[in-house]
Amino acid sequence: MHDLAGKGPIIQTIQTAMAQTWELLTEEQKRKVAVMRMDKGIKFLEMKISDMEKMIEIKKEAIANIQKIQEMIKQGKC
Repeated sequence: MHDLAGKGPIIQTIQTAMAQTWELLTEEQKRKVAVMRMDKGIKFLEMKISDMEKMIEIKKEAIANIQKIQEMIKQGKC
């Protein structure tokens, strides 16, 4: 997360400017902006899912390695 301490007035100014800009847009432009926002959200979620999938693969490899070590211990190789 970003450190927003002491930045309240700046954020309010940005939000006000965005609201004013939004009012200037036509309905078609508002739809395009909404689609852009949704696309950004989808890409963010896709990145998060990809990261989670990578972690799952790493954990699967770790489990397989632990099982190999357990098997070696059982067989007296270690």
